[in-house]
Amino acid sequence: MNIHREIAHQLDPVLWVRDVLGMTPTPWQESFLRAQRGASILALTARQVGKTTTAAWAIAHCMLFTPGSLSVIACPAQRQSAEAVRRVRETLIRAGAALESDNVFALELTNGSRVLALPSTDDSIRGLTVDGWIIADEAARLPNNLIAALRPMRARRPQARLAMLSTAWSRTDPFWTVWADEEQSWMRLKATADEIDAFLPEFLDQERIALGEDVFKREYLGIPSGGHVSPFNWEMYKRATKIHTPLVRPGPAFEPPPPEPAIPTTNPFKNLKPMGGLR
Repeated sequence: MNIHREIAHQLDPVLWVRDVLGMTPTPWQESFLRAQRGASILALTARQVGKTTTAAWAIAHCMLFTPGSLSVIACPAQRQSAEAVRRVRETLIRAGAALESDNVFALELTNGSRVLALPSTDDSIRGLTVDGWIIADEAARLPNNLIAALRPMRARRPQARLAMLSTAWSRTDPFWTVWADEEQSWMRLKATADEIDAFLPEFLDQERIALGEDVFKREYLGIPSGGHVSPFNWEMYKRATKIHTPLVRPGPAFEPPPPEPAIPTTNPFKNLKPMGGLR
C-alpha cells in the first residue's frame, strides 16, 4: 500500500472499512465512524443492525492508527463485552494487524494500543484513562452507576469518543433519559426498522405477530413503553396528565358566576343606651 492510501485510510475510517475489510457501511454506520474526536454519540437501533460490529470497526481503526491508545467496551454482562472484544479481534486479524497479547477480555497490538472488556459493575473500572473509544453497548440495560463511572474516563483526554448504543427498553433507563433530553452536545443516530432498509417486510410482519405490538415496537422501532412493567403505557399517561389550554379566552358562559350583591344591614348595637347610670 502506498503512503497516500495509508494516510487516506487513517483520515477516513469508512474508506478503510471498504478497502481493507471489504465491507460497505450503511449511512448511519458511516456517520458513526466519521464522528469527530471528542464526540458524544447516541445510537438508537433495532436488533441485529450491526451496532456491535460498527463499534468494533471504530475501535480497530483507532487501535491501528493511534499507537498506544486505550479503548473500553461495557455491556450488561462481561461475557457480552468479551464478545464485542472478539469482534474487534476478528476485525484486526482481517486487517493484518500484529497482536502483542490476546485473551478473552483484552487485546493489545505491537504498537501499544489496547481494548478492554469491562465488567458490568462500576467497582473495578474506576481509574482508567481512555483516549480512544468508550463504548456502552446495550446502554439501556446498564446501571446508572456504571454510566457515571464511564464518563470521567475521558476527563483528561478530550479527544476520546463516548458512544452509547442501544435498542429501546424503558423511558426511565440511562440511555432513553439522555436520548429524550435533546441536549445539543450529543450526536444522535437512528437505525430502526422504519429508518433503514435492513429487514424484509415479511420478516417484520411475522415478528410483529409473534412478539406483540409493544415488544415489536421496542425491539425494532426504537419505541420504549411501559407495557412490560405497568398496565398503563406512556401515551395513556400523557393524555391523562396533559393540561389543555384554550386558544381563545372562554366566553361568559364558561366564566364563574358573578358574586352576589352585598345586602346592607343595620348594626343592632348602635342605638343601645347604657343602663344603671353607666357611662
